[in-house]
Amino acid sequence: MKIKISYFRNLVMWSLLILLPSVSALSCYKCDFVNDPTECHNVVTCPPNESCYVARTMDNNLRESYKLGCEKRLICDVIGNDFGRKKRSNDRAEMTIDRKTRDVTLCNKCCLTDNCNLELCFDREILPTVGVPASQDLYVRLIGGSNAYEGTVEVYHNNQWGTICDDHWSGNDAKVVCKMLGYKGTGTGGLQGGRFRPGGSRIWVDEVNCTGTEPSLEACSHLNWGITDCAHGEDAGVMCPAVTPEDDIIFLLDTGVGGLIFRMNIQTQSFVPIPMNNLYTPTSFDYDPSEGRVYFVDSRHHQIVSMKFDGTDARNIRQLNLDSLVDKVEVDPLNYVLFYTDTGNDVIASMNLDGSGFKVIISSGLDEPREIVLDPRSQVMYWSDWGSNPKIEMANYDGSNRKTLVDTGIKWPNGLAIDYQENKLYFVDGGYGTIEVMTLQGGSRRQIFKESGAHLFAIDVFDNYLYYTDWNYNTVMRITKDGTGKSAVGPASFRELSDIRIHKYGADLPGVVTQAPIHLDPSHVFVRLAGRGYANEGRVEVFANGQWGSICDDHWDDLDAQVIFGMLGFDRANAKATNESAQGAGTGLISMDEVNCTGSEQHILECGLTTSNWAKHDCTHKEDAGVICGTQSPSTNTMVFTDTYSGLLVRMDSYSFTAIAPINSPNPVAIALNPADQRIYFSEVQTSPGSEIRSTDILGKSIKTILAKNNSITDGLAIDGTQNLLFYTDAGNKMVMSMSPDGSNLKTVAANVDQPRALALDTTKQEVYWTDWGSKPKIEKANYDGTNRQVIISTNIKYPNGIAVDSKTGEIFFCDSGTRQIEKISNNNVRTVLYQDLGAHFFGIAVTDRYIYYSDWNRNGIVRLNRDGSGLYPAGPPSFTCINSLSLYPGSI
Repeated sequence: MKIKISYFRNLVMWSLLILLPSVSALSCYKCDFVNDPTECHNVVTCPPNESCYVARTMDNNLRESYKLGCEKRLICDVIGNDFGRKKRSNDRAEMTIDRKTRDVTLCNKCCLTDNCNLELCFDREILPTVGVPASQDLYVRLIGGSNAYEGTVEVYHNNQWGTICDDHWSGNDAKVVCKMLGYKGTGTGGLQGGRFRPGGSRIWVDEVNCTGTEPSLEACSHLNWGITDCAHGEDAGVMCPAVTPEDDIIFLLDTGVGGLIFRMNIQTQSFVPIPMNNLYTPTSFDYDPSEGRVYFVDSRHHQIVSMKFDGTDARNIRQLNLDSLVDKVEVDPLNYVLFYTDTGNDVIASMNLDGSGFKVIISSGLDEPREIVLDPRSQVMYWSDWGSNPKIEMANYDGSNRKTLVDTGIKWPNGLAIDYQENKLYFVDGGYGTIEVMTLQGGSRRQIFKESGAHLFAIDVFDNYLYYTDWNYNTVMRITKDGTGKSAVGPASFRELSDIRIHKYGADLPGVVTQAPIHLDPSHVFVRLAGRGYANEGRVEVFANGQWGSICDDHWDDLDAQVIFGMLGFDRANAKATNESAQGAGTGLISMDEVNCTGSEQHILECGLTTSNWAKHDCTHKEDAGVICGTQSPSTNTMVFTDTYSGLLVRMDSYSFTAIAPINSPNPVAIALNPADQRIYFSEVQTSPGSEIRSTDILGKSIKTILAKNNSITDGLAIDGTQNLLFYTDAGNKMVMSMSPDGSNLKTVAANVDQPRALALDTTKQEVYWTDWGSKPKIEKANYDGTNRQVIISTNIKYPNGIAVDSKTGEIFFCDSGTRQIEKISNNNVRTVLYQDLGAHFFGIAVTDRYIYYSDWNRNGIVRLNRDGSGLYPAGPPSFTCINSLSLYPGSI
């Protein structure tokens, strides 16, 4: 597939370049992913019609890099022009740097003179905030972790971030760090260097020795600052317990570093980025305290996305049109609705928190709507408008009783905030550098703060303070409600803070039952088997809030093992418990201790586990618990899929979403599960000498090569166990084939298929369906013997990947990574678009009588939809890499 896209794109680019005037060759700096563009000394001569180019990127670990080189003029012509989308007006820009927008500020730039691409995207180091003293002597942050609870520790000292040497680093030291971040101190782990990515600046401190009771690392004994004998390979890390009843949190969004959301403890002002899929670039967000979920705008893919507090369980709740330019989202947790302003379409719209019930509320009289805030008590919304006649307005949720509150003495109205205790509305003006307050009806307006040259953006109210962002400072700022006592909140470590939300239990909005942003319910907690052994044995690991952890073997017995195998979809009979890390010791968190099951529970959470005892233990990883089961029969709730990059075949229970990996394969792609012989059939795709089709039993034993054929590329497999027929696609030889499951009786079903990809069977009608990725993409079908071949669809289709057939209804389901849609074809050939996701790369698909399951290369797990395309739900933990084909046990349909 990558070959096809690359070829197509290059063909279009080169055909257009023929029409461009010739440009003399330039010399340009060329380096890949350097930390500083001025470190690049390699100069190359670009081909004609190419320009000098530099790009700045930043990953979720705050690691920045630059790529310099040559780029085609055609591409350079569109860089920065946003491909023709409606742009905001710059008519009133008076600042030397235009910082009016909420656009993500990662950089891609071109220039047209020799050696001009060193300084285009280079931001100098952020300088400390001048004139505003820090409120703490020391701050900490975590970098490089896969979730918000772990990572390499960095400390902020003397206006600079640096790491800690891991000499004598222990759990007591980690306990202090975790408490500074607002997490529980129990169950923490101090990790040696190498577990997470190292820091990139200086090493600040060595020989840290805490008792675990200190309020800050500053109170622990350590060598003098800057005195170490370590390298960054020895940078200390921590793993804090995910299940923490948190309070006093500041959520921040920094669009200046590419759209990252941070979680800061309001007391210590230490913070950690919330890791999320690199697919997303948030530009605005809000937080639902009653459910512990964050809602944000992804401007790149024109989506509104919801995720759990820890960055997992991401769901595209609304795909917007390509003209949308959403400036702000706001959540009403009492009435379970979300509103947003769209300056691309000049509308204000709303929907339920699951994405249903969408409607446009206001579509006239809007120029550039920006901020919006809600009063759920009266169901009234307030918004600012950045248009040629800037103003602040209000209306009921249904758009009635619209009223202008402010339309004079205002320039760039940015943030709004409601004080629910005092019934006041605060707003900031980025043009005049002011903060003002008025009643909720617009009366008694007065200015409480002004700073010449300030570029105020977002604001929130908490206790007796106003927290706001000013793009001239690199941290959160705070004043009292009367406008006095300006101070910095946290270290000077940000670039353009575009949104701020403060969370405290029971605070602000009356009627909101504020929950801890944690999930200890069966739908969010999963188990897997790891370590040594086949698919029926291994070390038990538990996933909660984005974090895997092992189980201590204290009182671990066969009754506990029975519950684990019930979750995995195996028969509980003959389940045996193992102790003392019999299948290998884990690392990191120990999630559970003293597990006490009766054997009949449906989920391990029913065995007396709560947030209060999560991660509490007196064990080491030498005591990790495991299980062994003697039965091989899967339940009818079984799903199998291939994870190509990790090389795993994965077997998952489609109810509990718990998973095991029977075997490891070099490059698995297609997969099929045969209930007749209880075997899994899969392809290992290679271009030379050709792909192999292999089989294994459900436990990963008895692996056999069924077929090896030169030049073959096997992307699709399907099996009819009743007819004892295995079908496969061969893109290398342009065929659809059938054979017996042992590899005999090889027959051609269809020849001259341009680029066949996926397969599905209608076992009732004995028909085979396949997708064709060729120059004229289509979906075809034929009888099992190849007769009655016909094209099903050939229009409005680009890269059809997965296909599934429901033999009971005759409906066909397919996903297309080009149109980014999932469609259904009824038995009378009526096509229906069920779901669209402009950020998706659909690949595999499977259906049951209730659900659609699909894989997405841009996400790290399986996703589930209702049959009508609603109810998006991540099926299991986001712990995979590149999932290709899916296959369900036929009893699931």
